[in-house]
Formats: sequence, structure tokens, C-alpha cells
Amino acid sequence: MNHFVSLSAVIKQPFYIVLISLALAACGGGGGGGGGGSSSGGGTSTTPTTDSTAPVISLSGAQSVTIEQGSAYTDQGATATDNVDSSVTVSTSGTVDTSTAGEYTLTYSATDAAGNTATATRTVTVTALDIADPLIVFDQGVVGTTWDLALNGYDQQTGYAECSDDGGAACPNISWELVSDIDRGTVLQISHSSAGQVAAVYTKTSVPYDASTYAGGNIVLDVKVISGDGALSMKVDCVYPCSSGDYSLTTNGLADWQTLIVPVNELVAQDLQLTKIDTGIVIWASNYTDTVFLIDNVRWEASPDGPSTDTGNGGGSSNEVWVNPNFSGYTTPQTYSGYSLLWSDEFSGSELNADDWSYDIGVGGNGWGNNELEYYRAENATVQEGLLIIEAREESYGGRSYTSSRIKTQNKFDFTYGRVDIRAAMPEGKGMWPALWMLGSNITTVSWPYSGEVDIMEMVGGSGLENRTVGTAHWNNGGVYEADGVTKKPYNPASFGDTYTLSGGETLANAYHVFSLEWTESELTWYIDDIQYHSMAIESSGDLSVFQKEFFLIFNVAVGGNWPGEPNANTDFPQRMLVDYVRVFQKD
Repeated sequence: MNHFVSLSAVIKQPFYIVLISLALAACGGGGGGGGGGSSSGGGTSTTPTTDSTAPVISLSGAQSVTIEQGSAYTDQGATATDNVDSSVTVSTSGTVDTSTAGEYTLTYSATDAAGNTATATRTVTVTALDIADPLIVFDQGVVGTTWDLALNGYDQQTGYAECSDDGGAACPNISWELVSDIDRGTVLQISHSSAGQVAAVYTKTSVPYDASTYAGGNIVLDVKVISGDGALSMKVDCVYPCSSGDYSLTTNGLADWQTLIVPVNELVAQDLQLTKIDTGIVIWASNYTDTVFLIDNVRWEASPDGPSTDTGNGGGSSNEVWVNPNFSGYTTPQTYSGYSLLWSDEFSGSELNADDWSYDIGVGGNGWGNNELEYYRAENATVQEGLLIIEAREESYGGRSYTSSRIKTQNKFDFTYGRVDIRAAMPEGKGMWPALWMLGSNITTVSWPYSGEVDIMEMVGGSGLENRTVGTAHWNNGGVYEADGVTKKPYNPASFGDTYTLSGGETLANAYHVFSLEWTESELTWYIDDIQYHSMAIESSGDLSVFQKEFFLIFNVAVGGNWPGEPNANTDFPQRMLVDYVRVFQKD
């Protein structure tokens, strides 16, 4: 990415018996030509019977069902029997919206071959959800009862040893105390020294807490920065080594009290597992500089719509009804001679596998380095009907006009060398920028482009380019970057790529294609549908040695940016990238 019952005859079997009798009589000469008898030669006749009895419908399960708002409902259906027909199909009409309290009716219908119809109904009552009370972390000078280990701190200078409920006496770089605020009364004051050492204050519980009730809700806190740097950060930990990771708090700097809201699902997207929470909040000055700030009224609040299904195992789903387009297209084998399957995801479950994937959340620096317009969320990535669906939506969120999703295998599946097959169908329209790509696993320590980047597939929507895939490698090719006459770190981003264009009016959006990369110690080779269109020699020394180490996978759909430009009036939303499978093979 260079970034960052039809009607049938009612005449029954006896009619056919009569016809046979008549035919036999005619062949026999009519009974000897005698008088006075029946014209049929003395045979008997049967009047056709008429089926006027409707089928009988039997409900599977109770006729009346009551469920709680937000819970799942699976209908048990119904069966039908008929006095004549051996098999009668039951159809169901009506829907149950579990997100909205109310009474819903499902109607079951069955029609036999004679056109007789029967109906039955089931009533499903969705009861309003009782919203959980806020989970208090700290309020009016008191730590919430859930956090029985009270206030604690840790400090890099002491080897991350804890200063347990001592006001920070054992931590040289962080301290806390209760103070009186003219507006709020008793609040918690946290002071960070200027030593540049990692240190934080947190509330802790001795017994892991199941916070699933708050999935889809928010962590809310009131903050006032007194002095120093206004940049603050927080996180929530679950049983070690589980954590949400760092989350930046947007403050107004040195200002009056302000209320900050942190969506719980965004912490979940960063690997927080709500079923085993052990800190209510961990908070610190982001830059570890001399900073004093106040906090109060820190609490977890449940969503008014009830808890989402996302408690730490992948993103939620869109409320929009999605219809599988059932595209045809190219496919690749599950085995290759001389190769073994190293890792794969067939997306056969109902949610993204948290053991393999995590999310990038937010807007990134400078729109992920590309002036992109979207806000990446976990909710925009779902797994349905054997497909990963990354959905770009036109909606306001986080100060942006679009949302999408970006998932990665970083620190969960990293590999060196092999063949990668990804079967996918792309979105379309001006401003769409889907990508299937890899970054060097050392990205967090050396930054881009020193990490290296391999774009297995990129596409830009609109402008007649939706039939074109682009494969590219990026790295730092030495050079010197200077600013104000002072030599800085060598910085000379280099790229080498090529394209392949489909023929015959086909696009990457109307069928599945397989985007493949073969990666060896000496070469990178790109394919679409097993057609090679690009290769690049790589070296084990020098600048290209960056491609001799571990990489991880990233799938995303960007909206806008330097390359595709902004969406226009002809760009329909939502747009979706569908991924059928991803498989990584290595040579035996």
C-alpha cells in the first residue's frame, strides 16, 4: 500500500384402473354382442375422488417464545403432513428483530397438490433489555468496590515494580493523591516526573472480572490537565499477558474539566478480552514528561442497545442485510507438490479468529501515511457464509466521513518465504483502494520503509482501473535525507512493481480471482490466477536483505488517499472486499 405447490390433476389412482378395464373390454369384442347390458361390456365404473382436506402443520418448539433484547434467535421451524400427499413443504414468513423490543409473528404455510392450504403461527416476544448499572472505577475520591486492590502504580525505573496503594512512594516517576477541586470536590491527582521513564497509575482486582455486559459500551472519564503535556494515554489489562494495548486520549490540553469517551469495542479490537478483566483503567502521561492531571467519575457504561456479541474474539457485524453474490471465478488447489501448508484461514466460522488476527484502529498518522479518509473500525470486518467481508461505509465516525477495516496477523502469524494464495473479490468505485499486502515484522522498531513492504495485490477504483491488479515491493534504498543542512537518517524509499490487466470486460469486482506471491531467498514473484506478471530478484545483503526476514499479512480497504483520490457521486456505499481464503505454503 505504500503506507501506512403447483396445482395438479385431482383424479386419483382408481381412474386409471377404470381406463384399463375399458380397454380390455374393447379388445374382447364387447361381451358377445348381447343386448340390454352396459355399453362398457358389463364393467364397473368409479367416480374420481376430490381431495378437500388441508395439510396439518406441527410447530417444532413452543408456539410462544420470549427472548431478551440483543440475544440470538434461531427459529425451530415446522413440519406438515397430508392425508393424500406423502410430502408437503412448509414455508415461513415474518422476521424477528432481536435488537428491538416488541412482539413478532412468524407464519408457517403448507399447500398440498390439490391446492388445499393450512397456516400456523408462532409468537416471539423480545423483551426490553435491562441496562447494566455503570461499573465504577473511581468516583468522588473512592475506588469502585470491584477493584479490591485499590490504587496502584508501576515504574520503569524500579524494573516495573508496583507501588501498591502507597500514593506512589515506591515509584520515583509517578505519584497520586486525593485533592479538593472547586468544581468536583474530592478527585484524584496524578503527577508524572520529567525523567522520561515509563510509569502509570491503575486500579486492580484480585479476581478477574467478566465485563462482557459492557461490550459495545464505553469507558467514560472526566479529566483536567493542570500542568505539563496534555497528551494522555490509557489501557485496560486482562489476565497477563492479555491487554488492550495503549489507547491515546484526546484532551484539550491545559483546560477545564472535559469528559472523554473510549469505546469498549475499540479496546477489544486491540486484543482486550472482556471475560477476564483485572484492571478498571491504567492511565499515564503519554510522553512520560513532567505532567499533573486530575481524574474523576471514571466508569464503564453499557450500551443502551445491550451488549454486543464482541467480547474479544473479533468484530461485530453491520445491521444491513448482506446478500452473498455467489461469484464464480478462479480457484487454486489446497496442496502443491513439494510444499506443505504452513497456515491458512478459510473463514468458515462466524467471527474473525482472534488467535490469528488483530485490528488497526483509528485514522493513523497522516491518514496512514497516504491521506486516507476512513476511520478503521473492528465492526467493519465480519465473517459470514465462509467469507471474510471488509466493508467500507459512508458514515460519520471519529471525525471522518467514512469507515472501513484493516486486519493483520502481526505477532500472531509471521513467516519467512513461501507461497501465498488469496482468493478474493474487490470493491469498486472512485476512491476505493483495497489491498492484500505484507509488512516486515520489525516495523515497530525500524519504521517504514526500513521494514520492507510487499503488496501482493492493490487496486484503485474508478477511472477504468478496476480490471487491474498491482504488485509491488517497497524498501529503503540507502540515500541521505537532509533537513536544514543537517544530515539525518538515510531515507530513500524505493519501489519496484508491475501490473496485470484483465481482458474481455472482466473486473476484479465481479468474480473471484486468486492473488499469489511466491517468495524465496532469491526472488519475489507475483501471480493472478496462476499467471505470472511480475518478478523481482532479492539479495541476502545490502538494502534488499530486508526481504530475508519475517513478514506479516495485512488486509484492508482504504477510502480515498493520494492514489485513488476521493469518492465521487457515482461511488455507491457500502463497498465490500470479499476474501474466500488465504493459504500460506512452504517448501518441504
